[in-house]
Amino acid sequence: MRYQESAERMDLKLLRNQSNQAVLALIFIFLAVRLVLAATLGFTVDESYTVAIAHGLSLSYFDHPPLHYWIVHAFLPILGDGHAARLPFVFLFSASSWLLFMLTRQLFSAEAGVWAVLSLNLSIFFTLSPGGWIVPDGPLLFCLLAAALTIAQSQFPNDTVPSPWKTWLLTGFWVGLAGLSKYHAFLFALGLLVFFATSRERRHTLFHPAPWVGALLALIIVSPVLIWNVQNNWVSFTYQLGRAAPSGAVRVGNFFANIGGQFLYLMPWIFVPLIMAAFKALRAGRARKHSWYCLCLAMPTIVIFTVVPLWGDRGLPHWQMPGWLLLFPILGDCLASETNKPRLRRWAITSTSLMAGLLFLMAGHTVTGYGRILFPSLFARGDPTLEAFEWTPLRNELKTRGFFDRKDMFIVAPDWLNAGRIGQALEGNLPVIAFGASNDPKHFAFRYNPNAFVGHDALVIGRKINSEILSRLQPYFDSIEELPPVSFGRSGMNEIELRLLLARRLKMPFPSPYGMRPH
Repeated sequence: MRYQESAERMDLKLLRNQSNQAVLALIFIFLAVRLVLAATLGFTVDESYTVAIAHGLSLSYFDHPPLHYWIVHAFLPILGDGHAARLPFVFLFSASSWLLFMLTRQLFSAEAGVWAVLSLNLSIFFTLSPGGWIVPDGPLLFCLLAAALTIAQSQFPNDTVPSPWKTWLLTGFWVGLAGLSKYHAFLFALGLLVFFATSRERRHTLFHPAPWVGALLALIIVSPVLIWNVQNNWVSFTYQLGRAAPSGAVRVGNFFANIGGQFLYLMPWIFVPLIMAAFKALRAGRARKHSWYCLCLAMPTIVIFTVVPLWGDRGLPHWQMPGWLLLFPILGDCLASETNKPRLRRWAITSTSLMAGLLFLMAGHTVTGYGRILFPSLFARGDPTLEAFEWTPLRNELKTRGFFDRKDMFIVAPDWLNAGRIGQALEGNLPVIAFGASNDPKHFAFRYNPNAFVGHDALVIGRKINSEILSRLQPYFDSIEELPPVSFGRSGMNEIELRLLLARRLKMPFPSPYGMRPH
């Protein structure tokens, strides 16, 4: 009997070691893929905006909590404003893949962990966005997985049970850092509360002081966000909550468009099995505690951000992705328990092949624009991949024209999208503010004190500077004169044309769009 138990333990240890080796191999393979993509693909609009804004250090920022801005700011002296700035986020996602493996292994099995990591990296959103771009989702996902693993080790222990104080203080630390990444951390905490409230044998945990001390620690860590919002009339919270404000009409089209976006972000070969696994877990309910744990953590984010488009902002499909992330352990368990192994291998091979082909086509066209040359009719109405084309030629053009080294000059962009592109291209050498096209310049309204620019000349630069924008700008300057435009693009094409104007002597500061003075 003892010999049999010893043999079983050895077999289990061998299987665990094999799974560890397999998942590490997967992580390094996908790391190599993401490093290539990070080096070749241009910055997205959001990345350019982040890099431009991150030159200024702040307690928090208009549209997101500060952690990913802080990371960029900390590495700017080492990595600069170019693609190397993505490296911390690329490596952070590899660490997140390992945390997902550990979480799935803790809840189900090591084999399930391997399948969970493979599935995660075969979804287009997770591979591209938090996997390799400068976005808040990267730090958020890492911190949420770390918090989920900490609680799982306490509630579903394999060996020794950690003390409640150690568990909840560590959880509070990770949830606090998640709150410094994105406001989704609140929904994760809500899911934790739902899990303990709906588990009869665990409900007593809520009466222990440790969880509430952990919550206090999380609140202290998030305090920079709260302080900044107090100083700025809660503008960030108002902005985010306003996107869920009722519009007065039910928008069924928005609802289904949002679901379709989630389908495409995860890709059909992941979305369909993930839905099937989640449905199976929902049917089992609280009786299957491990999967119930994942469901409780995931569903608040998925449900709320899917339902809100019925009456509010259409929303973006990536808002639900932190919730879907926490369902991958359930998917990994379903795949590991699949009895038809040949069918499972075919799914894995087909999914990997489709993913590789899609990435090759997308990356190839994004970098070279060859699709516009081969199939011009497909892009007659525009090319969305231009959103990942940087405006770095603008830097050389301004140097050639003698504007780059002028200390008495600043840049005016018509909106935050243009301002982000310009700011990243100029690597922080000239101040950039957004004014003209809209009343929503985002954090560019807080980046500089406009009083500092009174008496200075400005270059007005942007893609769509029309007469309405010029009429808004003219009262602030002595004169505005047209300059030759700047054109550039991929493979020798003129895909982007920027209008340039020289505005002489700012007479008075621009007004703050949010009713306050920038800091």
